Amino acid sequence: MKHTFILILLFILSFLFLFVIQKKGKKSEVISFISTIIATLIGVWLAITLTNSESLKKEKEDTVKLLQSSIYIIKETSDYTSSLNEKLNQQRNTIKNDSIKVQERLKELRDKNPIPYPDLFEVNLSNDLITKNVSEESLSNIYNILFNLKKTSDYKHVKIHQELLLNLETILLLEIQYQKEEIDLEELEQKIDKI
Repeated sequence: MKHTFILILLFILSFLFLFVIQKKGKKSEVISFISTIIATLIGVWLAITLTNSESLKKEKEDTVKLLQSSIYIIKETSDYTSSLNEKLNQQRNTIKNDSIKVQERLKELRDKNPIPYPDLFEVNLSNDLITKNVSEESLSNIYNILFNLKKTSDYKHVKIHQELLLNLETILLLEIQYQKEEIDLEELEQKIDKI
């Protein structure tokens, strides 16, 4: 936008300069000069526009790649959480009926294997491409879910924790659709509100 303004300003200044020269009576030189200036300014404007367009396209592609890697991180975290919870339940069933031993053993297992939090996702989230290109609706919901994930990272809330991870994955998938222009902002907001 700034480049377009500068080119328009140069274009206007050139015409003012030519208007002054034209009064002196050299019409053929003025017409040649005008056509050269116009061709140059249009060429520069097109080059800047195409460069900006390609840069924005590349930025969106990189944003989508980061979002896809974030989905992978969330899926792995969710799978690991499920696996931990299943193993804990199996241990509970395999230990004999001695309730004191069961409680001690389960506590030991929980302490050694805490519910995972997607730390790597937060690293992706802090990337400039994400903060600059991801919609405000998605970002606010993502931060809200991350806050709740921290609060539910214990075995008492493991089902809620897994549900939050699935919601996070869904939001990231929707954001990818938005970045690829498969859905518009209004559709994105409506779909996120249904989660």
